[in-house]
Amino acid sequence: MLNKHLIEESTEKLKNMGFDVEEIQGEVEQLIEEFEEFVDYKVKYEVYDEFNISKDRISVGNGEFLHGEYVVENLKGSDYIVAAVISLGEGIESKIKEFFQKGEYTKGFILDTISNVFLEEVTLDFWKDLKKKSESYGKKITPVFFPGNNWDIKNQLAIFRLARAEEIGLKINENFMILPEKSVSFVCGIGENVKTCEIAASCDNCPLVDCIYRKKIMSKQLGEKRYKVVVYFEGKEKELVAREGENLFYLLSRNGIYLPNSCGGNRICGKCRVRVDKSYEVSEQEAYFLSREEIEKNVRLACFVEVHEDLKVQVLYKEGKARILTENKKDIEVPLDSRIDKRPVVIALPTLEDQRDFVERVKEAVGEFLEIPLSVVRNIPSFLEKENSKVTLVLRKSELIAIERVDLANKKYGIALDIGTTTIVAYLYDLDSGKQIDVYSSLNPQRNFGADVISRIEYALKERDGLNTLHFLLIEEINKAISEFSWRNKIERDNIYEIVAVGNPTMIHFLLKVDVKNIAVSPYVPTFTSMMEIKAKDLGIKINEEGYVITLPLISAYVGADTIAAVLGSRMDLEEDMSLLIDIGTNGEMVLGNKHKMIASSAAAGPAFEGGGITFGMPALEGAIDHVDFAKVPPYTTVGGKEPKGICGSGIVDAISELLRYGIIDKTGRIVKDVELFKERVGVFKGEDAFLIGGDIYITQRDIRQIQMAKGAIRAGIDIMLKEMGIDVKDVKKVFLAGGFGNYISPKSAVEIGLIPKELEGKVLQIGNSAGMGAVMCLLSEKELKRAVGLKDKIRYIELSTHPDFQKKFMDGMYF
Repeated sequence: MLNKHLIEESTEKLKNMGFDVEEIQGEVEQLIEEFEEFVDYKVKYEVYDEFNISKDRISVGNGEFLHGEYVVENLKGSDYIVAAVISLGEGIESKIKEFFQKGEYTKGFILDTISNVFLEEVTLDFWKDLKKKSESYGKKITPVFFPGNNWDIKNQLAIFRLARAEEIGLKINENFMILPEKSVSFVCGIGENVKTCEIAASCDNCPLVDCIYRKKIMSKQLGEKRYKVVVYFEGKEKELVAREGENLFYLLSRNGIYLPNSCGGNRICGKCRVRVDKSYEVSEQEAYFLSREEIEKNVRLACFVEVHEDLKVQVLYKEGKARILTENKKDIEVPLDSRIDKRPVVIALPTLEDQRDFVERVKEAVGEFLEIPLSVVRNIPSFLEKENSKVTLVLRKSELIAIERVDLANKKYGIALDIGTTTIVAYLYDLDSGKQIDVYSSLNPQRNFGADVISRIEYALKERDGLNTLHFLLIEEINKAISEFSWRNKIERDNIYEIVAVGNPTMIHFLLKVDVKNIAVSPYVPTFTSMMEIKAKDLGIKINEEGYVITLPLISAYVGADTIAAVLGSRMDLEEDMSLLIDIGTNGEMVLGNKHKMIASSAAAGPAFEGGGITFGMPALEGAIDHVDFAKVPPYTTVGGKEPKGICGSGIVDAISELLRYGIIDKTGRIVKDVELFKERVGVFKGEDAFLIGGDIYITQRDIRQIQMAKGAIRAGIDIMLKEMGIDVKDVKKVFLAGGFGNYISPKSAVEIGLIPKELEGKVLQIGNSAGMGAVMCLLSEKELKRAVGLKDKIRYIELSTHPDFQKKFMDGMYF
């Protein structure tokens, strides 16, 4: 019989995740019916009456410690401490992964949600039993306290040991995660003088913001409050359900509604404007970003709005067409040496006289050692009979990945994929001819969670399904590109056999759904740096069932596969002359060297060069000011020739260069008020000195400081690398500017503001999407892929943050 409560709670959660619950109701009920088949839940706990509570830790049992003032505060007064672990077992985890691997994402999300609700219920029942027993002895019980949020996750190891969780077959890894993953650990206290609660969980500590305990206490304290939020965006209307006090930015984001932002909802960029149908008090912090007219019209920043009633919301941002760099400025000339080989063969069927098995016959036709995956083995007999023994064998190195019809012998495709923080570009290639067939480009769908990788890492770590969400968004976009390629070019997905992907280390980790925690904290070490070869189906990518995804190697936590690919594309590693490669985005990656020696570094430029953190900054979308020249009328151009809406990175660099040239800012970056030229444009915006570029677009003093800090970090990196290489700046013969920003920036302006040393003026080459070019080279040529792998060991990484010269060079680099 179906568990009605489990259905209701699971359906409610799925509704809040943006699912159409009426459409999936049948699947929810079916999976709950099957749920018992997958679950083998176990509870293991121990009760301790010997412990010592000090200021910031509790010593329990035989030498285990619970650390932190938070747990000390909440467990003081306890006569007993309970340490417990509850697990649903490996079966449910395996089934969820199976759904995702098959591309059945909806079923995966449904079963994952059912599991979370069930785990909450089991924990609640366990706590109720303890509460009942405690009360029978005249004792009270605290809520349960989970490691995480207010309490360091490292305490999970102590709880694991105190509960003796290994006795029920559980494990804990080096990141303090209990395996299987569908497990929780917690502690609670029992005593006459403890802080008690009507529910099991302490909501201020619990990471499960949508859990049934929180809803129960909200129901007790505030009544069961859910609100209808009707959102109007891009000509569409969508009805959402918000929890009491839910942040509007996150409500819209988790329901797939994009809001411009560069801070991931952390209330520091001022870009997520919406209009609401209610008047609210506006805080001083929010008012800084809004005009008086906007406030009067109920324009608010979504990240400041908390939902306490039904709302109608209009998203003011209309996303124009993005300017995405897809072209390479150097011809791709590589020997065609694809890893995919198609061989038309005739394989005789067995007879009474020749009873060799089918696999042996296939191997004999190839005449060399061959691995054959099970999915291919299963189809060999029927396919040979159907095609009268005439087939095409599809080989990838020493593996048979498909058996196809003879007429498909020349249908052989691959994709080169460049996953940027801001944009994604995919190139479809014919692996037979080496010719480009099609290009797909889009904005990175993760951008709702911040303009830079740090914001997204924070989201991945903070949210229970954060990593899975960011991974799924990439996979969904990649599959969309594959669908477009298939439809536009009338080719079958099954004839796409390989994808070579590049990107910064964080994007590659998100692509493979690998933990990113250690990228963001000292000593800044990624989980892996080697080249990876993965079956596409294991990631949910829908090409040939046995096709592969290759990710190029990484150099460090912040210099990734895209930099390796850019070096390949520039060919600087093959030249005698010394060259400098610069790829500036939210992070600045730089490589200096030649065929003999190479070094790399990365500088945390922040999102300023892509319009983030700038008062009127925006990505390079239609209406963004992209170039500025005070000698012209109007003094700017915009992307797409549209009316100005804001200013993007290349426009900001031009604007500051012009301000310097006309003496409107001095060498320290300070705006000079008593200038003769353009004096009428020098004024104040929101209490800051500012310069009016055009329309109502200002460059403020704070914006100039943002660019100074960004370019100071890049310039410090260049100067330190020159010193480490033991050369003078004049020894550099070429400067390769890579990526979208490098392609559209004016080299003259870059030199003028000191981003590039003046001695290198005239040596700058803008090479376009060199990361994409390098990915293409590795797709077409095994030799180039091996070269990429070799570069990982050839390039020495310099950590700028610990370099003794960095602070001085950084301060020097901030001057114009």
